[in-house]
Amino acid sequence: MYEKLARIEKQLFDIELDFLRRSYLATRPQFVERAETIAAEIPGFWPVVVDEAPEEIDRRIQPRDVAVLSSLRAVDVERFEVVDEGRGEPRSLKLTFTFAPNEWLEDERLEKKFWWRASGEGWSGLVSEPIGIRWKDRDLTEGLLGMAVRLWEKERELQPEQASGSAISEEVKSTKEYKELVEKIERTPQDAISLFAFFGFRGHHVSAEETAAMAEKEKEGRGCLDPLKDGDEELRQLPDTEIYPHGEELAIAFADDLYTGATQYFVKAQERDAAISEEELVSDSTSQDGDEESDLPKDDVDAPPKKRKKL
Repeated sequence: MYEKLARIEKQLFDIELDFLRRSYLATRPQFVERAETIAAEIPGFWPVVVDEAPEEIDRRIQPRDVAVLSSLRAVDVERFEVVDEGRGEPRSLKLTFTFAPNEWLEDERLEKKFWWRASGEGWSGLVSEPIGIRWKDRDLTEGLLGMAVRLWEKERELQPEQASGSAISEEVKSTKEYKELVEKIERTPQDAISLFAFFGFRGHHVSAEETAAMAEKEKEGRGCLDPLKDGDEELRQLPDTEIYPHGEELAIAFADDLYTGATQYFVKAQERDAAISEEELVSDSTSQDGDEESDLPKDDVDAPPKKRKKL
């Protein structure tokens, strides 16, 4: 009985993934057209959308991030492992942020890829590689992002044949880059980290090879690629060198909420601003009426107000 239920659940899971693939391919042309329309006609679209961001994103934005985000001109999300034939992993993402020239960034475009991975211990989710940012002046991450990138480069130097996403070796842990980053993380309050440290997120060290092995086991009925249950806290523990523990949550919020619902967020902001403007007009009108009444002789002030003529 239980095996039959597990088989049915697996079939439902596969159907959901297939729907995600086909939905992405079907809607991609419309999202491209939307991006072209925004670029041509509404240059201030994305700063307004980010200002209306859902809680998962809004709470990660520090006051010092706002000035940079005000120059945001485009956001794009690609499920880059999905091919036209409707095959490939639809949970892998590529986020692209395009900025107008500003006093903070040398880079006009920042891209970050996230690969969906599954480990032999039962974990599954998104992993990534740290992406550096060229700052003109102040580094909003206070050096964290640069240190994460330097550690990544040191790993590639010491472990050139190691599969991407593999666990950090003892040799790497003995390096200056590793020790300095761990110390920096320990000294930095998590609630004070810039949103731009997001580009340094790596996640769990799980390789594509390990994920492929798990997929084979699952086909044979010897493994499971389902997400962790709530009780698997030990497996959820990120490495000591993770500078942005909320990276996976933020990537999914950008892809599945802010990006897909951008037009609704923009319209919501416009409607709110229009309502505020109307309230201010009413308030100004009431204030002016009060000023006029205060200038009248006392007898006129005490007298009943004259009825206004209908327009």
